[in-house]
Amino acid sequence: MLSPYRVYRYDQMQTSAVTAGTHAVLIGAQNGLFPDLGFNVEGEMGGLWAGEKKVCDGFFFAIDDVPLTQADACEIDPAATAFHYRMQEQELHVVRRQCIPDGVNGCVIELTIENSRNAPRMVEVSFTVRTDILTVAAARGEDSMELGRDVGEYDEKTQAFYARDSRNPWHAVWGAELKNRVLQADLPHSVYGFGNTLGKGVNGRLFYRIRVNAGAQATMRLFVAGGYASRSRAEDALAYLRENALELIEQKQARLAKLMHSSSAALPEDSLERSWNWTKIYGEWLTRELPRGGVGLCTDLPEHPSLFGEGFAQAMSALLPLGGGMRVQEMLRTLVRVSEEAQLAPGRLAKRISRSGRIRQIGGVKESALFVSLVHHVLRWTGDEQFAGDMLPMTGLCISYLRRATRNFDDIREDIVRETALALRGQAYILRMTGEDDSMCLKELEKVHVPEQEKPGEHAPLAQLAHWHGTQDHVEQMIGCLCMMAKAGAPGMPGAMKAEENGVLLSARSAAGFVWPMTQSLFGFEPDAAKKMIAFRPHTPIGWDGWKLENVAIGSAVLSFESERISPSQCRYTIRCSEPGWKVTLREKGEEKTIELGCEMTLTMGD
Repeated sequence: MLSPYRVYRYDQMQTSAVTAGTHAVLIGAQNGLFPDLGFNVEGEMGGLWAGEKKVCDGFFFAIDDVPLTQADACEIDPAATAFHYRMQEQELHVVRRQCIPDGVNGCVIELTIENSRNAPRMVEVSFTVRTDILTVAAARGEDSMELGRDVGEYDEKTQAFYARDSRNPWHAVWGAELKNRVLQADLPHSVYGFGNTLGKGVNGRLFYRIRVNAGAQATMRLFVAGGYASRSRAEDALAYLRENALELIEQKQARLAKLMHSSSAALPEDSLERSWNWTKIYGEWLTRELPRGGVGLCTDLPEHPSLFGEGFAQAMSALLPLGGGMRVQEMLRTLVRVSEEAQLAPGRLAKRISRSGRIRQIGGVKESALFVSLVHHVLRWTGDEQFAGDMLPMTGLCISYLRRATRNFDDIREDIVRETALALRGQAYILRMTGEDDSMCLKELEKVHVPEQEKPGEHAPLAQLAHWHGTQDHVEQMIGCLCMMAKAGAPGMPGAMKAEENGVLLSARSAAGFVWPMTQSLFGFEPDAAKKMIAFRPHTPIGWDGWKLENVAIGSAVLSFESERISPSQCRYTIRCSEPGWKVTLREKGEEKTIELGCEMTLTMGD
């Protein structure tokens, strides 16, 4: 079902691999190992993270006393990551598949062993977890916290290992399905065949034996979970995974399959198509649920796993064309709630929030302006009047804060002029949508003079160049920039745009520099869901026979757009809409006209 999005890797496998869920994320390498990586806490940003707590540096296997030190292939799909090992001398093929189910602070590992012999056999499995239980704040000496050494013990009754930080109430657990009984358990000084990673962790090793028939396969499931305040909660988590693992994995696969169906692109340029479609996946991988309810978007992985953060508005806006309108509304509600509960000054918002829901950094005038403009942007995609009414009190406070900070918009800092104009324009839209008077905002907007955008220099970031070329209708040059962006990310992870900061594998805001030129200047549409209007000005690059973008959620409708070249200078564009009542605005020969869309419309337009 997810096969169109499956990627196989055979080279450059030392690059990073991510397996993510709503509550946890696992970061290692595409060769199946867990190297010390990262800069925020040097060498400690990989491994399994549950919320804001790191659980372990990784887990390691040996099959019939042979350590699985180097995968022959890495298989990446939206729901799981798998590592293939050809054990030719042992006549075995081993697949280690890892998945993080939704709502779980842990990982499910499916170990499948295929026997190539003509006789059944018993295979011994050694499973070692190297813990490293910490938080970034404690590792950096913040919050008056100090890390202790991890201690661990095996419990025969539950057939599992338990570990905790000796100075903090942070617990981890690992084991297998109860049908796979533990033969032996120990605490080796180093991981057999691998050595130890950095940190104050402990190694807990479990031995199992599994029967594999001649020419057949056998599978066992293992589990690692953590971040719990007590051992009893860790026991409950393991029991839950043991009982529900298969159902949880199937639910995640079904949810992601539905996500793949939305805003699905088919393009002649393979790198652009894969990047666009995988960007939806990374938006999902970077979304986290908070313990007390609500959701947020991670700044990046693995360096800054906090929520929101620098460029949060840019990052969240990129989810809108990808079917994420309702999710972004939920994120903004969360941001407002957390800010209000912290009793910040009127019009101020949290800028960076920990995964536990604590405010790490408070935003200033720029963040307040960006918040208002993002609410406006979201409303143009969702047309949700209830959301507009819910956000109006906070957007009003943000505008008042901007008014005070800029002396009634007479003294605006140069670095926030554009954001201030967007905020005033956005607030006027929100006021109109809620039936309020927008005249003051429009009058104040006239006082804000935004300088014209200059052409970026030749060494400017590719995203900036792509945006500028798009606004100038230089579609071929824009596509050239986007192709370079698509090929500059992490090998084996299409759509993982190269981030500005060293060590960053996935960046929430870097995707926006790819998504918006595609949306606005290739597919060429801009919605106003409240008015049921679509401004349509598409392009088809020279050499392309056409393109498709299907199942785009705008308001209560689902729209699809298709291009088909009919001559060197003209294309036939088809728009399909799931409901009546929508209109399309076009610009022809310098004049704008509006057409009733109906359920389907075909237009012939020149490039």
